[in-house]
Amino acid sequence: MTPSDPRFVVHVTAEMLRHSRINETLFFGGQIFDIAALFLILTTGLSKRLRDAALRITRRPLVAAMLFIALLISVMSLLDFPLLVYGDFIVPHEFGLTDQRFGPWLIDAVKSFAVTIAIICPLGAFAWRALARYKRWWLVLWAASVPISLFLVFIAPVVLDPLFNDFKPLRDRALEHDLLAEAQRAGIERGRVFEVDKSKQTHTMNAYVTGIGASKRIVLWDTTLAKLNHDEVLAVMGHEMGHYVLNHLWKGLAFSAVATLFAFALAQALYERTVTRFGARDDLAMIPWMLVIAAVIVFFSSPVSSAFSRHVEHEADRFGLELTGLREPMATSFVKFAEDSKVNPAPPAFIEWWHYSHPSTNKRIAFCLEGDGTNGTYGTYGTYGKK
Repeated sequence: MTPSDPRFVVHVTAEMLRHSRINETLFFGGQIFDIAALFLILTTGLSKRLRDAALRITRRPLVAAMLFIALLISVMSLLDFPLLVYGDFIVPHEFGLTDQRFGPWLIDAVKSFAVTIAIICPLGAFAWRALARYKRWWLVLWAASVPISLFLVFIAPVVLDPLFNDFKPLRDRALEHDLLAEAQRAGIERGRVFEVDKSKQTHTMNAYVTGIGASKRIVLWDTTLAKLNHDEVLAVMGHEMGHYVLNHLWKGLAFSAVATLFAFALAQALYERTVTRFGARDDLAMIPWMLVIAAVIVFFSSPVSSAFSRHVEHEADRFGLELTGLREPMATSFVKFAEDSKVNPAPPAFIEWWHYSHPSTNKRIAFCLEGDGTNGTYGTYGTYGKK
C-alpha cells in the first residue's frame, strides 16, 4: 500500500485544472469586485440617494437604517447577479456538476436573498445605532456579536437549512447501525445523523457537522451516500465525529470571537481616521465605507482563518483514522471527492495558504497512508478500535 497505488492517485485532467482556476479567479475577483462596487456606490452619490429614499419613508433612525441596508443589499445583489449566475449556475453546468434547472436555482437564490435581508437588516441597523451612540462602539459590537453568533449557529440547522433542503434520518438501517456503533466508540451518545437531498442541486459530495446543543447533528448529502461505499462512508463519518469529540465547533467560535475582537478594533480605528473624507461618521450614507473597510480586513485576514480551519480539519482526519482504522477507505474517499468535484488535488502553495479551508487532497491522502510521518501511527487520541 503506497501513495503510488492507482487506487490512491487522483486522476488530474485539464478540465479539473481549468475548473479550479475558474473557482480561484472567482474567489479573488469576486471580493475585489464587491469592494470596488461599494466604493463606487459611496463616491458616485448613490449611497446618499439611498439614504434620502429611506429617510423620506421614515424619520425613525432605526427603521431608516434597516430600510437603507435593505436598499444597499438589493443594489449589491443586482450588481453581483451576473457573477452569481456565472459562478453558481453556468460553471457547475459547464463541468457537469449539476443538472438543476434555472427556475429552481433562481428560487434558491431568492430564498438566500430573503434570509440575508431578514438577518442583516435588523442586526446592521442596531450596529449602526451603536456606532452613533457609543464612543467605543467596536467593543459594543464585539460583545453583541458573540451571543448572536451562538444563536445563529443554533438555529441554522433547524430553521435556515430546511428552507432549501429536506433533512431526514438515515434510511440505510445497516449503515445507521454501524455509524451509531462508531459514534458510541467515539464517546458520542445519542448521535444524530441526517441525510439531505442535495442531489437536486448538485452532483458533488459532502458531509459536515453543524449546530450546537439540541440542534447539533452530522449531515450526509445523499450524493455522498450514493457514491461512496460502506467503509468509505464510515471513514468519512469518523472524520466528522472527530469534529464532535474534539469540540471543533466551540473552538471555532472561540477563534472567531478572538479574531473579531481585533477586527472590530481595527475597523473603528480605520473608520474614524478616514470617514471624514466622505461625510459625517454617523451618516447612513457612510455604511458602504464601513463595509469597504470590513471587506478589506476580512480579505487580508483570510490566510489566518484558513490556517485555523486546515488545522482542525487535519485533527479531524487524524481522529477519524484512529477511530476507524480505515486508512485505505479514507484515502479512496478523498480521491472520489476530488475527482467528483473536479478540484485540483495539488493547488499552488499560495492558493492553498490563502483560502483553502482543508489541506489539499494529495496531502490528506498521503497522511492517510503514511500516518504522522515519524512512527507510522496516528496516536494522540487513544485507540478507538483501531485495526
